[in-house]
Amino acid sequence: MMKIKLPALVALLAFFTGVTSAQDMYQYYTVSHPDEFDIDWGSFYNSMNEHTARVRDEYPHYLDLAYGTAPKQRLDVYLPKGKVANAPVFLFVHGGGFREGDKAHYGSVAEPFIKRGVITVTPSYRLTGSGAHYPDQPDDIKSAVKWIFDNIEQYGGDPENLYVAGHSAGAVLTADIGVDRGWLTEMGMPNDILKAIMPISGPYDIRVKRRPGQLDAYAPTQEIRVQSSPILKINDPAPAALVATGSEEEYVQPSLDFAEALKDAGVDAHYLLLEGEDHADTALLLADENSRLCKQVINMILGAE
Repeated sequence: MMKIKLPALVALLAFFTGVTSAQDMYQYYTVSHPDEFDIDWGSFYNSMNEHTARVRDEYPHYLDLAYGTAPKQRLDVYLPKGKVANAPVFLFVHGGGFREGDKAHYGSVAEPFIKRGVITVTPSYRLTGSGAHYPDQPDDIKSAVKWIFDNIEQYGGDPENLYVAGHSAGAVLTADIGVDRGWLTEMGMPNDILKAIMPISGPYDIRVKRRPGQLDAYAPTQEIRVQSSPILKINDPAPAALVATGSEEEYVQPSLDFAEALKDAGVDAHYLLLEGEDHADTALLLADENSRLCKQVINMILGAE
């Protein structure tokens, strides 16, 4: 009788039970209301989807693995080709204003990393349309980290060598879990497994009012806005950080302020301004192995000069 290894069995079960958490991108607010945005978000998602399809055609992967019981509490794992052992792990958290987005679009981000031997994990998380708000979303990312710690060794990963990045809303969540690592020990993990955070194109003081309907739903009261602002609660941060933003975004000063606050707390923090790039560009650049952003993230993970 043929024996199926655990990761393959999990993937087969997910396939045959029809587990999926992907949203229909045409129902996203940004896609269904294009006149309200300077960026063509439909083209953005189509580009990421096409890239993701190519990645899935070429590289080993496991989809829709549950890290919780809610439909959105699922993650995808992308693996380098060939035998993998003790590989560093890169967790990428998608954006979408806390109201849209899904891991299904972001296998694209995995390619530059798995090409270099870095296992990449992309989680979905509960969105505001389902009634979820802070701290539900960062709690979901913490649970995804716990899943990695408990399971990634079966896929060839090193559970104690984790790097976390996120874009837009995902940048806020990346920063949130990275500014105080006390939750790691509370959940039964060493706090030093989180080696670095790389928040990209996000706000880090949620008290500052911006576009209505997104952060308002994530942090609906002033008390929650204080609690959910990463820059206000830097206590036991990850030892290294890369804080990046495009020069055409509204997040230039917030990113610089956050990087400086991390430095003041003793973090080896770097600020990266991507000239001429907008909010969609910075996500696309992370999936481009030739971009300055992607190269710097890879260098942080692999220790290249």
